[in-house]
Amino acid sequence: MKKTSWQTTAYILLVLVNLVLLNMIANTRFWRLDLTEGKVFTLSKASKQVVRNLDEPLTIKVFASQNLSPQLNDVKRYLVDILKDYRSYSNGNLRFEVVNPGNDEELEKEAQQYRVQPFQQNVWEKDRLELKVIYMGLVILYGDKQEVIPAIQSTAGLEYNITSLVKRVTQQQEYTVGFLAGHGEASPFEQMQQLRGLLETNYKVTTVDLETEEQVPDNVDVLAIFQPTEEIPDEHKLKIDQFIMQGGPVGWYYNMVETNLQQGFGRARTLKIGEWSENYGFRVNTDLVGDKKAGMINVQQRRGFFTTTSQVQYPFFPMVESFNENHPITSNMEVVSFFFPSSVDTTLGVEAGVSVKPLVYSNEQSLVQTGRFDINALRKWGPGEFDRGHVPLSVAVQGPFNSFYRERELPVGDDERPVMSQDDLLTQAPDSTRMVVVGEANFIRDDYLSNPANLYLVLNSFDWLLNDTDLISLRTREVSMRTLREVPDTAKQVIKYINWFLPPVLMIVLGIVYYFVRRNKRQRRA
Repeated sequence: MKKTSWQTTAYILLVLVNLVLLNMIANTRFWRLDLTEGKVFTLSKASKQVVRNLDEPLTIKVFASQNLSPQLNDVKRYLVDILKDYRSYSNGNLRFEVVNPGNDEELEKEAQQYRVQPFQQNVWEKDRLELKVIYMGLVILYGDKQEVIPAIQSTAGLEYNITSLVKRVTQQQEYTVGFLAGHGEASPFEQMQQLRGLLETNYKVTTVDLETEEQVPDNVDVLAIFQPTEEIPDEHKLKIDQFIMQGGPVGWYYNMVETNLQQGFGRARTLKIGEWSENYGFRVNTDLVGDKKAGMINVQQRRGFFTTTSQVQYPFFPMVESFNENHPITSNMEVVSFFFPSSVDTTLGVEAGVSVKPLVYSNEQSLVQTGRFDINALRKWGPGEFDRGHVPLSVAVQGPFNSFYRERELPVGDDERPVMSQDDLLTQAPDSTRMVVVGEANFIRDDYLSNPANLYLVLNSFDWLLNDTDLISLRTREVSMRTLREVPDTAKQVIKYINWFLPPVLMIVLGIVYYFVRRNKRQRRA
Protein backbone atom coordinates (compact mmCIF):
# COMPACT_ATOMS: atom_id res chain seq x y z
CA MET A 1 0.00 0.00 0.00
CA LYS A 2 2.80 2.36 0.93
CA LYS A 3 4.63 1.47 -2.24
CA THR A 4 1.58 2.36 -4.32
CA SER A 5 1.19 5.67 -2.49
CA TRP A 6 4.86 6.50 -3.06
CA GLN A 7 4.57 5.72 -6.77
CA THR A 8 1.50 7.95 -7.06
CA THR A 9 3.29 10.82 -5.33
CA ALA A 10 6.33 10.40 -7.58
CA TYR A 11 4.11 10.35 -10.67
CA ILE A 12 2.37 13.58 -9.62
CA LEU A 13 5.70 15.30 -8.92
CA LEU A 14 7.06 14.16 -12.29
CA VAL A 15 3.99 15.60 -14.08
CA LEU A 16 4.40 18.91 -12.24
CA VAL A 17 8.11 19.13 -13.12
CA ASN A 18 7.29 18.42 -16.79
CA LEU A 19 4.63 21.13 -16.80
CA VAL A 20 7.09 23.65 -15.32
CA LEU A 21 9.75 22.71 -17.90
CA LEU A 22 7.17 22.90 -20.69
CA ASN A 23 6.16 26.41 -19.61
CA MET A 24 9.80 27.50 -19.44
CA ILE A 25 10.38 26.20 -22.97
CA ALA A 26 7.17 27.86 -24.19
CA ASN A 27 8.42 31.22 -22.95
CA THR A 28 11.48 30.95 -25.19
CA ARG A 29 9.97 29.10 -28.17
CA PHE A 30 6.88 30.16 -30.09
CA TRP A 31 4.76 27.99 -32.34
CA ARG A 32 1.14 27.64 -33.43
CA LEU A 33 -0.92 25.01 -35.22
CA ASP A 34 -3.09 26.88 -37.73
CA LEU A 35 -5.50 24.72 -39.73
CA THR A 36 -7.32 27.56 -41.51
CA GLU A 37 -7.14 27.99 -45.28
CA GLY A 38 -4.54 30.65 -46.02
CA LYS A 39 -3.17 30.48 -42.43
CA VAL A 40 -5.07 33.63 -41.47
CA PHE A 41 -4.18 33.20 -37.78
CA THR A 42 -0.44 32.92 -38.45
CA LEU A 43 1.83 35.86 -39.19
CA SER A 44 3.08 35.87 -42.75
CA LYS A 45 6.77 35.82 -43.61
CA ALA A 46 6.49 39.45 -44.68
CA SER A 47 5.11 40.51 -41.28
CA LYS A 48 7.78 38.56 -39.42
CA GLN A 49 10.53 40.11 -41.53
CA VAL A 50 9.22 43.64 -41.00
CA VAL A 51 9.27 43.39 -37.20
CA ARG A 52 12.58 41.50 -37.18
CA ASN A 53 14.14 44.45 -39.00
CA LEU A 54 13.21 46.90 -36.22
CA ASP A 55 16.38 48.51 -34.90
CA GLU A 56 14.65 50.82 -32.41
CA PRO A 57 11.78 50.30 -29.95
CA LEU A 58 8.30 50.54 -31.48
CA THR A 59 5.12 50.90 -29.43
CA ILE A 60 1.57 50.01 -30.45
CA LYS A 61 -1.12 51.48 -28.22
CA VAL A 62 -4.61 50.00 -28.55
CA PHE A 63 -7.61 52.01 -27.40
CA ALA A 64 -10.41 49.47 -26.82
CA SER A 65 -13.56 49.85 -24.77
CA GLN A 66 -14.99 47.13 -22.54
CA ASN A 67 -18.45 45.56 -22.82
CA LEU A 68 -18.21 45.30 -26.60
CA SER A 69 -20.59 43.43 -28.85
CA PRO A 70 -19.74 39.75 -29.45
CA GLN A 71 -18.47 40.60 -32.95
CA LEU A 72 -16.13 43.34 -31.71
CA ASN A 73 -15.02 41.16 -28.79
CA ASP A 74 -13.81 38.61 -31.35
CA VAL A 75 -12.02 41.39 -33.23
CA LYS A 76 -10.38 42.59 -30.02
CA ARG A 77 -9.26 39.05 -29.12
CA TYR A 78 -7.81 38.53 -32.60
CA LEU A 79 -6.04 41.89 -32.42
CA VAL A 80 -4.43 41.12 -29.06
CA ASP A 81 -3.35 37.65 -30.26
CA ILE A 82 -1.76 39.00 -33.43
CA LEU A 83 0.06 41.75 -31.50
CA LYS A 84 1.51 39.07 -29.21
CA ASP A 85 2.81 37.34 -32.34
CA TYR A 86 4.39 40.57 -33.58
CA ARG A 87 6.06 41.02 -30.21
CA SER A 88 7.39 37.45 -30.25
CA TYR A 89 9.20 37.97 -33.57
CA SER A 90 10.49 41.49 -32.90
CA ASN A 91 13.58 40.56 -30.85
CA GLY A 92 12.26 42.68 -28.01
CA ASN A 93 11.85 45.85 -30.10
CA LEU A 94 8.05 45.87 -30.22
CA ARG A 95 5.77 46.36 -27.25
CA PHE A 96 2.05 46.97 -27.05
CA GLU A 97 -0.52 47.95 -24.48
CA VAL A 98 -4.31 47.90 -24.40
CA VAL A 99 -6.10 50.73 -22.59
CA ASN A 100 -9.81 51.34 -22.01
CA PRO A 101 -10.69 55.04 -22.38
CA GLY A 102 -13.99 54.32 -20.61
CA ASN A 103 -14.97 57.40 -18.62
CA ASP A 104 -11.37 58.57 -18.21
CA GLU A 105 -11.23 62.03 -19.78
CA GLU A 106 -7.43 61.98 -20.00
CA LEU A 107 -7.40 58.72 -21.96
CA GLU A 108 -10.20 59.97 -24.22
CA LYS A 109 -8.23 63.14 -24.96
CA GLU A 110 -5.13 61.06 -25.66
CA ALA A 111 -7.05 58.80 -28.07
CA GLN A 112 -8.46 61.78 -29.94
CA GLN A 113 -5.03 63.45 -30.08
CA TYR A 114 -3.84 60.33 -31.92
CA ARG A 115 -6.95 60.61 -34.18
CA VAL A 116 -8.50 57.42 -32.77
CA GLN A 117 -12.16 58.39 -33.00
CA PRO A 118 -15.09 56.82 -31.11
CA PHE A 119 -17.99 55.30 -33.00
CA GLN A 120 -21.44 54.02 -32.10
CA GLN A 121 -22.54 50.40 -31.86
CA ASN A 122 -25.42 48.44 -30.38
CA VAL A 123 -24.26 46.63 -27.22
CA TRP A 124 -26.19 44.31 -24.88
CA GLU A 125 -25.97 45.54 -21.31
CA LYS A 126 -28.16 44.45 -18.39
CA ASP A 127 -30.39 42.46 -20.78
CA ARG A 128 -31.03 45.54 -22.90
CA LEU A 129 -29.75 46.56 -26.31
CA GLU A 130 -28.18 50.00 -25.97
CA LEU A 131 -26.49 52.30 -28.47
CA LYS A 132 -23.11 53.09 -26.93
CA VAL A 133 -20.11 55.16 -27.96
CA ILE A 134 -17.04 52.90 -28.01
CA TYR A 135 -13.38 52.96 -28.98
CA MET A 136 -11.56 50.37 -31.06
CA GLY A 137 -8.42 51.71 -32.76
CA LEU A 138 -4.67 51.83 -32.40
CA VAL A 139 -1.67 54.08 -32.88
CA ILE A 140 1.86 53.02 -33.85
CA LEU A 141 4.65 55.11 -32.28
CA TYR A 142 8.22 55.01 -33.57
CA GLY A 143 10.54 57.80 -32.50
CA ASP A 144 8.84 61.05 -33.47
CA LYS A 145 6.68 59.32 -36.13
CA GLN A 146 3.24 57.85 -35.72
CA GLU A 147 0.61 56.06 -37.79
CA VAL A 148 -2.96 55.33 -36.78
CA ILE A 149 -5.84 52.99 -37.55
CA PRO A 150 -8.68 55.17 -36.23
CA ALA A 151 -11.40 52.49 -36.16
CA ILE A 152 -11.19 48.69 -36.29
CA GLN A 153 -14.49 46.86 -36.85
CA SER A 154 -13.35 43.71 -38.65
CA THR A 155 -10.41 41.32 -38.77
CA ALA A 156 -10.37 41.47 -42.59
CA GLY A 157 -7.07 42.94 -43.76
CA LEU A 158 -6.00 43.80 -40.20
CA GLU A 159 -2.59 42.13 -40.37
CA TYR A 160 -1.91 43.78 -43.72
CA ASN A 161 -2.84 47.21 -42.34
CA ILE A 162 -0.67 46.84 -39.24
CA THR A 163 2.34 45.46 -41.13
CA SER A 164 2.15 48.08 -43.87
CA LEU A 165 1.93 50.88 -41.30
CA VAL A 166 4.88 49.48 -39.33
CA LYS A 167 6.81 49.26 -42.57
CA ARG A 168 5.85 52.80 -43.52
CA VAL A 169 6.69 54.36 -40.16
CA THR A 170 10.11 52.66 -40.01
CA GLN A 171 11.32 53.00 -43.58
CA GLN A 172 13.26 56.00 -44.84
CA GLN A 173 11.99 55.94 -48.42
CA GLU A 174 8.36 56.72 -49.22
CA TYR A 175 6.97 56.20 -52.71
CA THR A 176 4.59 58.58 -54.46
CA VAL A 177 1.82 57.51 -56.85
CA GLY A 178 0.93 60.21 -59.38
CA PHE A 179 -2.45 60.15 -61.15
CA LEU A 180 -2.46 61.76 -64.59
CA ALA A 181 -4.96 64.65 -64.79
CA GLY A 182 -6.15 67.15 -67.39
CA HIS A 183 -7.67 64.80 -70.00
CA GLY A 184 -10.93 63.85 -68.27
CA GLU A 185 -9.31 61.14 -66.13
CA ALA A 186 -10.95 59.84 -62.96
CA SER A 187 -9.54 61.57 -59.88
CA PRO A 188 -8.40 59.75 -56.71
CA PHE A 189 -9.71 62.70 -54.69
CA GLU A 190 -13.22 62.55 -56.19
CA GLN A 191 -14.22 59.35 -58.01
CA MET A 192 -11.72 56.92 -56.38
CA GLN A 193 -11.59 57.89 -52.72
CA GLN A 194 -11.65 54.30 -51.44
CA LEU A 195 -8.59 53.45 -53.53
CA ARG A 196 -6.83 56.61 -52.40
CA GLY A 197 -7.51 55.82 -48.74
CA LEU A 198 -5.90 52.38 -49.05
CA LEU A 199 -2.99 53.68 -51.12
CA GLU A 200 -2.16 56.28 -48.50
CA THR A 201 -1.38 53.56 -45.94
CA ASN A 202 1.79 52.86 -47.94
CA TYR A 203 2.30 55.64 -50.46
CA LYS A 204 1.77 59.32 -51.02
CA VAL A 205 -0.91 60.18 -53.57
CA THR A 206 -0.85 63.19 -55.88
CA THR A 207 -2.09 64.30 -59.30
CA VAL A 208 0.09 65.16 -62.30
CA ASP A 209 -1.09 67.89 -64.69
CA LEU A 210 1.34 67.99 -67.61
CA GLU A 211 -0.21 71.23 -68.87
CA THR A 212 1.55 73.04 -66.02
CA GLU A 213 4.47 70.65 -65.42
CA GLU A 214 7.55 70.64 -67.65
CA GLN A 215 7.88 66.92 -67.02
CA VAL A 216 6.52 64.20 -64.79
CA PRO A 217 7.76 65.47 -61.39
CA ASP A 218 10.88 63.83 -59.99
CA ASN A 219 9.09 62.86 -56.77
CA VAL A 220 6.55 60.71 -58.68
CA ASP A 221 7.63 57.07 -58.55
CA VAL A 222 4.77 55.53 -60.53
CA LEU A 223 2.35 57.17 -62.97
CA ALA A 224 -1.28 55.98 -63.10
CA ILE A 225 -3.49 56.73 -66.11
CA PHE A 226 -7.18 56.11 -65.32
CA GLN A 227 -9.59 56.40 -68.23
CA PRO A 228 -8.78 59.58 -70.14
CA THR A 229 -11.88 60.73 -72.02
CA GLU A 230 -10.07 63.30 -74.15
CA GLU A 231 -7.12 62.95 -76.49
CA ILE A 232 -3.72 63.30 -74.81
CA PRO A 233 -1.68 65.97 -76.67
CA ASP A 234 1.62 64.97 -78.29
CA GLU A 235 3.54 67.23 -75.93
CA HIS A 236 2.10 65.38 -72.93
CA LYS A 237 2.81 62.03 -74.59
CA LEU A 238 6.45 63.06 -74.94
CA LYS A 239 6.68 63.89 -71.23
CA ILE A 240 5.20 60.52 -70.30
CA ASP A 241 7.46 58.79 -72.83
CA GLN A 242 10.57 60.34 -71.27
CA PHE A 243 9.37 59.34 -67.79
CA ILE A 244 9.21 55.76 -69.08
CA MET A 245 12.67 56.05 -70.68
CA GLN A 246 14.06 56.92 -67.23
CA GLY A 247 12.67 53.65 -65.89
CA GLY A 248 9.42 55.14 -64.61
CA PRO A 249 6.65 52.52 -64.23
CA VAL A 250 3.19 53.26 -65.62
CA GLY A 251 -0.21 51.75 -64.89
CA TRP A 252 -2.72 52.01 -67.76
CA TYR A 253 -6.39 51.52 -66.84
CA TYR A 254 -8.84 52.34 -69.64
CA ASN A 255 -11.25 50.84 -72.17
CA MET A 256 -11.87 51.96 -75.72
CA VAL A 257 -15.68 52.05 -75.79
CA GLU A 258 -17.88 54.77 -74.34
CA THR A 259 -21.11 53.22 -73.09
CA ASN A 260 -24.58 54.48 -72.23
CA LEU A 261 -26.50 51.74 -70.42
CA GLN A 262 -29.75 53.70 -70.17
CA GLN A 263 -29.93 54.16 -73.93
CA GLY A 264 -28.42 50.75 -74.62
CA PHE A 265 -25.60 51.62 -76.99
CA GLY A 266 -21.86 52.20 -77.06
CA ARG A 267 -19.42 53.97 -79.35
CA ALA A 268 -15.69 53.90 -79.93
CA ARG A 269 -13.55 56.43 -78.05
CA THR A 270 -11.38 58.70 -80.21
CA LEU A 271 -8.36 58.81 -77.91
CA LYS A 272 -5.75 58.23 -80.65
CA ILE A 273 -3.76 56.20 -78.17
CA GLY A 274 -3.36 52.94 -80.09
CA GLU A 275 -0.18 53.68 -82.08
CA TRP A 276 1.46 55.14 -78.98
CA SER A 277 0.72 52.09 -76.82
CA GLU A 278 1.66 49.63 -79.58
CA ASN A 279 5.16 51.09 -79.48
CA TYR A 280 5.38 49.81 -75.87
CA GLY A 281 4.12 46.33 -76.78
CA PHE A 282 0.37 46.40 -76.03
CA ARG A 283 -2.94 47.69 -77.36
CA VAL A 284 -6.33 47.98 -75.71
CA ASN A 285 -8.74 46.92 -78.44
CA THR A 286 -11.86 48.82 -79.47
CA ASP A 287 -14.27 46.13 -78.36
CA LEU A 288 -16.43 45.01 -75.45
CA VAL A 289 -15.98 41.67 -73.70
CA GLY A 290 -19.01 40.00 -72.12
CA ASP A 291 -19.21 36.85 -70.03
CA LYS A 292 -21.81 34.27 -69.11
CA LYS A 293 -20.72 34.59 -65.46
CA ALA A 294 -21.82 38.13 -64.77
CA GLY A 295 -23.32 40.47 -62.22
CA MET A 296 -26.97 41.43 -61.88
CA ILE A 297 -28.52 44.79 -62.73
CA ASN A 298 -31.94 46.29 -62.10
CA VAL A 299 -34.06 46.76 -65.22
CA GLN A 300 -37.29 48.72 -65.44
CA GLN A 301 -39.98 47.62 -67.88
CA ARG A 302 -43.27 49.26 -68.84
CA ARG A 303 -46.23 46.89 -68.60
CA GLY A 304 -49.45 48.70 -69.44
CA PHE A 305 -50.01 51.40 -66.84
CA PHE A 306 -47.32 49.98 -64.53
CA THR A 307 -43.52 50.08 -64.40
CA THR A 308 -41.91 46.95 -62.98
CA THR A 309 -38.33 46.48 -61.78
CA SER A 310 -36.54 43.15 -62.12
CA GLN A 311 -33.00 41.87 -61.89
CA VAL A 312 -31.27 40.37 -64.91
CA GLN A 313 -27.82 38.94 -65.43
CA TYR A 314 -25.83 41.37 -67.57
CA PRO A 315 -22.89 39.89 -69.54
CA PHE A 316 -20.95 43.16 -69.82
CA PHE A 317 -20.57 43.20 -66.01
CA PRO A 318 -18.44 40.01 -65.94
CA MET A 319 -17.40 38.25 -62.73
CA VAL A 320 -13.91 37.21 -63.78
CA GLU A 321 -12.39 34.13 -62.16
CA SER A 322 -9.49 33.31 -64.52
CA PHE A 323 -6.09 34.62 -63.44
CA ASN A 324 -2.42 34.03 -64.07
CA GLU A 325 -1.56 32.13 -60.88
CA ASN A 326 2.19 32.39 -61.59
CA HIS A 327 2.34 36.19 -61.40
CA PRO A 328 2.58 37.97 -58.02
CA ILE A 329 -0.16 40.47 -58.93
CA THR A 330 -2.81 37.80 -59.46
CA SER A 331 -1.43 34.68 -57.77
CA ASN A 332 -4.06 34.67 -54.99
CA MET A 333 -6.94 36.46 -56.70
CA GLU A 334 -10.31 34.71 -56.79
CA VAL A 335 -12.83 36.96 -58.51
CA VAL A 336 -12.84 40.50 -59.94
CA SER A 337 -15.88 42.47 -61.11
CA PHE A 338 -15.46 44.39 -64.37
CA PHE A 339 -17.82 46.84 -66.10
CA PHE A 340 -17.68 47.08 -69.91
CA PRO A 341 -14.09 45.80 -70.27
CA SER A 342 -12.09 45.87 -73.49
CA SER A 343 -9.64 43.15 -74.47
CA VAL A 344 -5.86 43.67 -74.54
CA ASP A 345 -3.73 42.54 -77.49
CA THR A 346 -0.84 40.43 -76.20
CA THR A 347 0.89 39.76 -79.55
CA LEU A 348 2.82 43.03 -79.89
CA GLY A 349 5.50 42.38 -77.30
CA VAL A 350 7.88 40.46 -79.57
CA GLU A 351 8.13 43.27 -82.10
CA ALA A 352 8.56 45.83 -79.30
CA GLY A 353 11.26 43.71 -77.65
CA VAL A 354 9.46 43.41 -74.28
CA SER A 355 7.83 40.66 -72.22
CA VAL A 356 4.01 40.64 -72.14
CA LYS A 357 2.35 38.37 -69.58
CA PRO A 358 -1.45 38.11 -69.36
CA LEU A 359 -2.79 38.62 -65.83
CA VAL A 360 -6.59 38.43 -66.09
CA TYR A 361 -8.72 36.52 -68.60
CA SER A 362 -12.43 36.34 -69.24
CA ASN A 363 -14.02 33.04 -68.26
CA GLU A 364 -14.46 30.03 -70.55
CA GLN A 365 -17.80 31.24 -72.01
CA SER A 366 -17.33 34.80 -73.27
CA LEU A 367 -18.35 37.04 -76.14
CA VAL A 368 -16.59 39.92 -77.88
CA GLN A 369 -18.49 42.77 -79.58
CA THR A 370 -16.86 44.97 -82.19
CA GLY A 371 -18.14 47.58 -84.63
CA ARG A 372 -21.77 48.09 -83.55
CA PHE A 373 -22.15 47.85 -79.78
CA ASP A 374 -25.54 46.57 -78.63
CA ILE A 375 -25.57 46.71 -74.82
CA ASN A 376 -29.34 46.70 -74.30
CA ALA A 377 -29.97 45.10 -70.90
CA LEU A 378 -33.34 43.69 -72.05
CA ARG A 379 -31.83 41.78 -74.92
CA LYS A 380 -31.97 37.98 -74.75
CA TRP A 381 -28.53 36.44 -75.08
CA GLY A 382 -28.33 33.11 -76.86
CA PRO A 383 -25.90 30.40 -75.67
CA GLY A 384 -24.24 30.40 -79.09
CA GLU A 385 -23.11 34.00 -78.65
CA PHE A 386 -20.71 33.02 -75.87
CA ASP A 387 -18.30 31.40 -78.32
CA ARG A 388 -15.04 32.85 -77.00
CA GLY A 389 -13.02 31.99 -73.95
CA HIS A 390 -10.13 33.29 -71.86
CA VAL A 391 -9.84 36.65 -73.61
CA PRO A 392 -6.97 38.71 -72.06
CA LEU A 393 -8.30 41.69 -70.08
CA SER A 394 -5.08 42.71 -68.32
CA VAL A 395 -1.35 42.26 -68.90
CA ALA A 396 1.98 42.98 -67.25
CA VAL A 397 4.70 44.34 -69.56
CA GLN A 398 8.40 44.55 -68.74
CA GLY A 399 11.55 45.29 -70.70
CA PRO A 400 13.71 47.91 -72.44
CA PHE A 401 10.91 49.99 -73.98
CA ASN A 402 11.86 52.08 -77.00
CA SER A 403 10.91 55.74 -77.14
CA PHE A 404 7.84 56.48 -79.21
CA TYR A 405 9.71 59.51 -80.58
CA ARG A 406 12.94 57.73 -81.45
CA GLU A 407 12.16 57.90 -85.17
CA ARG A 408 9.48 60.60 -85.10
CA GLU A 409 9.52 64.34 -85.19
CA LEU A 410 9.29 65.88 -81.75
CA PRO A 411 6.14 67.86 -80.84
CA VAL A 412 6.39 71.63 -81.20
CA GLY A 413 5.31 74.29 -78.73
CA ASP A 414 3.44 77.55 -79.22
CA ASP A 415 6.57 79.07 -80.79
CA GLU A 416 6.58 76.34 -83.49
CA ARG A 417 9.86 74.95 -82.12
CA PRO A 418 10.40 71.41 -80.80
CA VAL A 419 9.68 71.27 -77.07
CA MET A 420 13.08 69.61 -76.49
CA SER A 421 16.30 68.98 -78.37
CA GLN A 422 16.67 65.73 -80.27
CA ASP A 423 20.07 65.31 -78.59
CA ASP A 424 18.41 65.35 -75.15
CA LEU A 425 15.87 62.67 -76.10
CA LEU A 426 16.19 59.41 -74.17
CA THR A 427 15.55 56.57 -76.62
CA GLN A 428 15.52 53.37 -74.52
CA ALA A 429 14.35 52.45 -71.04
CA PRO A 430 16.19 50.14 -68.62
CA ASP A 431 15.43 46.41 -68.84
CA SER A 432 13.62 46.52 -65.48
CA THR A 433 11.00 49.10 -66.55
CA ARG A 434 7.45 47.91 -65.91
CA MET A 435 3.87 48.55 -67.03
CA VAL A 436 0.50 47.12 -66.06
CA VAL A 437 -2.45 47.37 -68.45
CA VAL A 438 -6.13 46.78 -67.58
CA GLY A 439 -8.74 47.20 -70.30
CA GLU A 440 -11.19 48.83 -67.90
CA ALA A 441 -11.30 51.66 -65.34
CA ASN A 442 -14.86 51.74 -64.02
CA PHE A 443 -14.18 48.74 -61.76
CA ILE A 444 -12.27 50.90 -59.27
CA ARG A 445 -14.58 53.95 -59.14
CA ASP A 446 -16.49 54.50 -55.92
CA ASP A 447 -19.88 54.43 -57.66
CA TYR A 448 -19.16 50.98 -59.15
CA LEU A 449 -17.04 49.45 -56.40
CA SER A 450 -18.76 46.57 -54.58
CA ASN A 451 -16.06 43.90 -54.71
CA PRO A 452 -12.99 44.51 -52.47
CA ALA A 453 -10.88 42.31 -54.73
CA ASN A 454 -11.06 45.08 -57.35
CA LEU A 455 -9.06 47.27 -54.97
CA TYR A 456 -6.55 44.50 -54.35
CA LEU A 457 -5.93 44.06 -58.07
CA VAL A 458 -4.95 47.74 -58.43
CA LEU A 459 -2.97 47.85 -55.17
CA ASN A 460 -1.08 44.71 -56.18
CA SER A 461 -0.31 46.24 -59.55
CA PHE A 462 1.17 49.36 -57.92
CA ASP A 463 3.26 47.21 -55.57
CA TRP A 464 4.58 45.22 -58.52
CA LEU A 465 5.28 48.34 -60.57
CA LEU A 466 7.40 49.65 -57.70
CA ASN A 467 9.00 46.23 -57.13
CA ASP A 468 7.62 46.36 -53.59
CA THR A 469 5.91 42.98 -53.53
CA ASP A 470 6.50 41.76 -49.97
CA LEU A 471 2.92 42.35 -48.81
CA ILE A 472 1.02 41.28 -51.94
CA SER A 473 0.41 37.71 -50.71
CA LEU A 474 -0.61 39.04 -47.30
CA ARG A 475 -3.14 41.45 -48.80
CA THR A 476 -4.90 38.87 -50.96
CA ARG A 477 -4.83 35.77 -48.77
CA GLU A 478 -7.90 36.98 -46.84
CA VAL A 479 -9.98 37.64 -49.95
CA SER A 480 -12.61 34.87 -50.13
CA MET A 481 -15.55 35.48 -52.42
CA ARG A 482 -16.78 31.98 -53.17
CA THR A 483 -19.12 31.96 -56.12
CA LEU A 484 -21.80 29.27 -56.24
CA ARG A 485 -21.27 26.44 -58.68
CA GLU A 486 -23.86 26.42 -61.44
CA VAL A 487 -26.31 23.50 -61.14
CA PRO A 488 -28.38 22.15 -64.08
CA ASP A 489 -32.14 22.65 -63.91
CA THR A 490 -32.80 18.91 -63.52
CA ALA A 491 -30.41 18.75 -60.56
CA LYS A 492 -32.16 21.75 -59.01
CA GLN A 493 -35.49 19.90 -59.19
CA VAL A 494 -34.00 16.77 -57.63
CA ILE A 495 -32.42 18.76 -54.79
CA LYS A 496 -35.69 20.62 -54.19
CA TYR A 497 -37.74 17.41 -53.90
CA ILE A 498 -35.10 15.81 -51.67
CA ASN A 499 -35.33 18.81 -49.32
CA TRP A 500 -39.13 18.54 -49.35
CA PHE A 501 -39.61 14.81 -48.81
CA LEU A 502 -36.41 13.39 -47.25
CA PRO A 503 -36.82 14.97 -43.74
CA PRO A 504 -40.41 13.72 -43.18
CA VAL A 505 -39.51 10.28 -44.60
CA LEU A 506 -36.56 10.04 -42.21
CA MET A 507 -38.79 11.03 -39.29
CA ILE A 508 -41.32 8.33 -40.24
CA VAL A 509 -38.56 5.68 -40.57
CA LEU A 510 -37.08 6.68 -37.20
CA GLY A 511 -40.55 6.54 -35.63
CA ILE A 512 -41.14 3.02 -37.00
CA VAL A 513 -37.71 1.84 -35.78
CA TYR A 514 -38.35 3.35 -32.37
CA TYR A 515 -41.77 1.63 -32.23
CA PHE A 516 -40.32 -1.83 -32.96
CA VAL A 517 -37.45 -1.34 -30.51
CA ARG A 518 -39.89 -0.48 -27.71
CA ARG A 519 -42.19 -3.39 -28.65
CA ASN A 520 -39.29 -5.85 -28.56
CA LYS A 521 -38.25 -4.58 -25.12
CA ARG A 522 -41.79 -5.08 -23.78
CA GLN A 523 -41.95 -8.59 -25.22
CA ARG A 524 -38.62 -9.55 -23.60
CA ARG A 525 -39.83 -8.24 -20.22
CA ALA A 526 -43.03 -10.22 -20.58
